[in-house]
Amino acid sequence: MIACGIDYGTTNTSVAIAKENGKTQVIELDDANTPSTSLPSLVYIGADGSILTGRKAAHVFIQNNVGREVIMQSEETGMEISIISRAEPEKSEFYNPGLIDPDVMETISIKTQVDVNLPGRLFQSLKTKLKFTDFKGTDVFGKHYQIEELVSLILKRCKEKVEEYMSDTVDVAVLGRPVFFSQNQFEDQVAERRLRNAAMIAGFKEVVFFYEPVSASIEYISTTTPNDQLVMVVDIGGGTCDICIMKFQRAETLEERLKRSTVLSVSGDTVAGDMIDKEIIRKRLFHYFGSTARYGSKRLPIPRNILNVVLDWQNLYRLNTEETINWLVAVETFSDQPEAIRALRLLIQKNCGYPLALVVENAKKELSFQEQVKIQFCYEELNIEETINREEFSKIIEDILGQIQTLIVEAEQKAGVKPDDISLVLTTGGTCLIPAIQKMLIERYGLQKIISRDTFTSVARGLAVVSRYL
Repeated sequence: MIACGIDYGTTNTSVAIAKENGKTQVIELDDANTPSTSLPSLVYIGADGSILTGRKAAHVFIQNNVGREVIMQSEETGMEISIISRAEPEKSEFYNPGLIDPDVMETISIKTQVDVNLPGRLFQSLKTKLKFTDFKGTDVFGKHYQIEELVSLILKRCKEKVEEYMSDTVDVAVLGRPVFFSQNQFEDQVAERRLRNAAMIAGFKEVVFFYEPVSASIEYISTTTPNDQLVMVVDIGGGTCDICIMKFQRAETLEERLKRSTVLSVSGDTVAGDMIDKEIIRKRLFHYFGSTARYGSKRLPIPRNILNVVLDWQNLYRLNTEETINWLVAVETFSDQPEAIRALRLLIQKNCGYPLALVVENAKKELSFQEQVKIQFCYEELNIEETINREEFSKIIEDILGQIQTLIVEAEQKAGVKPDDISLVLTTGGTCLIPAIQKMLIERYGLQKIISRDTFTSVARGLAVVSRYL
């Protein structure tokens, strides 16, 4: 059976195969994306039943949603629950406990708020939700999708593209997985099981899992003939930070090198690019939406739970209710920062959450190549213009940098090695391009040891090498 290696990521997905000459080939997945070998892990389902994945999913969502009128309507869910209607005794002068049953049960129907004008839904960062046992799926325009089915839409595209390239059926998927989907063992097992099921739904007959950072080290070893080495991989993408330390011994063939290799330690956690984006919004953009505003005679602050929803654009629509919007209009009238409250209301009403998140993400990426960037976002009366330089950026994410360093030290301690013992440090994943992370690694290991591998495809290439020797 033909096998392929799939790096299904929180932000981007790539797939590769091992060729007969021993080299690997990364498959083009998305002509609308740059690079085309990287497929944004996005799924768009339209009200008309259309399904899009990748960069086009984002384009269509923005085109159809930004600026449209959201109409929230209360609808029956078809579910009912029983409640005790007289748990609290009557307090009148005629009250006689002997004549009233305090446990009378009655049935009530459950209603929900529905955006009846919604043209389509966009799903992002599904990989991070695989571990949540209470998130089994969602209803999309009258059809229920389990989370495995949503993820399978990405994996199915990978399968179709690799089969198109091979002109043959590909039945086996070697799937990368983070060191930990969750620190909770049960949640970690749930996430892996769901990802396996998603691959089977996509059409694969056999699924094998392999640690993503270990795959990245194998990708490097497959392209060199090294002496005995201790290699560390630092893999930081959109959803997870994974560290691996491997020992490789010199051998004439790649197969022998792999047989003689040993994984000394792994460590990881859910501290990565998505968290960094949220820190930028929290620490530099919140004031545009009233974080320092006060309203009313009591000088009340804007509730933190409302501001926190700004960090999660996929749930921002939940604030677009008549009650919340009317409250924001009233707050705007009696606030010392009416323009900020108006901006918050526009962000909610005009569906600007996702475009704003993209602007922030792009600014983060640009800081890897420029000393200073400007975050600019304008829509009607919503105007954001914020300049950030690298030094400020480092301070914004200093807590995250500390967590990453803790994971690196943990991997060293598990392996029983010190920084001087490490021969090479391989970096992969888009978040590793951040200068502050590069600086941290250079200070610990030295510039000459740091080797940057391909941001989007090194893990997929390593998985393809693994598939060859299964």
